[in-house]
Amino acid sequence: MADPHYAWDHATYCGLFVEQAARIAEIAADTDLDTPVPSCPGWTLAKLVKHVAIAHAWAAANAVAASPAAPVDPRSVDIGLPADRAEYPAWLVAGAERAAKTLWEAGADAEAWTFGGAPHVRFWSRRMFHETLMHRVDAELAAGVEPEITPAAAVDCIDELFAVMPGAGPRPVDQRPHGNGETLHFHTSGGVAGEWTVTLTPDGYTWERGHAKGDVALRGDSRAVLEVLYRRGGLDGALADAKVEVFGDRALLDRWLALSAL
Repeated sequence: MADPHYAWDHATYCGLFVEQAARIAEIAADTDLDTPVPSCPGWTLAKLVKHVAIAHAWAAANAVAASPAAPVDPRSVDIGLPADRAEYPAWLVAGAERAAKTLWEAGADAEAWTFGGAPHVRFWSRRMFHETLMHRVDAELAAGVEPEITPAAAVDCIDELFAVMPGAGPRPVDQRPHGNGETLHFHTSGGVAGEWTVTLTPDGYTWERGHAKGDVALRGDSRAVLEVLYRRGGLDGALADAKVEVFGDRALLDRWLALSAL
């Protein structure tokens, strides 16, 4: 059964993340792989390509794992890293195509271990689209190219962020979003509207879709809100350029942004 909150179906997501991987490959083929990636401090373009390839292989491995109750150890996944870095672009695309085929053949509703939302393979096709999309943006920024993100993709990416963040890595509670009932509201415009409210708890947070009043609200163009939430663009810069507006407790929003990095 398709998730009504997903923007696209499983097969479409599979194709979309291959398209994003192909765009990263184009940039990697035309850009020095030692180029720093400013939005991923400490990374080079070569590291970004390897990271994305590992993510694709790991997603595929989890989709067909014998036991959906536990994750596949990413260190156990053979990615076939080429010795010659000139082969990285073609290798990335081939790996994305293999992963997409594996996910598609496994089926959207097949059980699989996930770290957010329903434990089904469709989680992984959506997750890999957003993972690859954001790193495509990173690659374009590294190459000095202005990224483009459609409103539909931006809203879907924001929606998924709230679901996956709690499981994105083991961190002490003081290093992840938490609080005592404070609320944050996020609202996108720009062709595709979306609204979400986050309520902080001592152990983390809960969230729901829909309109509500929060202690702080972030509102703006869908791409700008996505870039702020994913820390691909500074809040101050977005405010100065009138791409977003903040209402209410700015310090609460700053704390969320500081603790919610994936």
